[in-house]
Amino acid sequence: MASRSVEESLTKLLLVQARRNLLKYQMMDRRFRKKYQKTFEQFRAERVGSPMPFEVEQNYFDWELAVTGMDEMREEIERLEEFLR
Repeated sequence: MASRSVEESLTKLLLVQARRNLLKYQMMDRRFRKKYQKTFEQFRAERVGSPMPFEVEQNYFDWELAVTGMDEMREEIERLEEFLR
């Protein structure tokens, strides 16, 4: 039984961290949506294959990280919540 308790405690800690990460990525996504007035998909379709100023290129990679991170964190949260059921 103690093993299960340790696993549950660790899973809960991982769940808290995954939720924090999701929030961080969502905030990044909102900031870029506001700055560029479009979704990442729209931004990517307009920018890929075109030369970009350094700041715009850096924003592209940061935004892509945020979008990818949101998907990964949602999957992680789902797995962790399933374990706790």
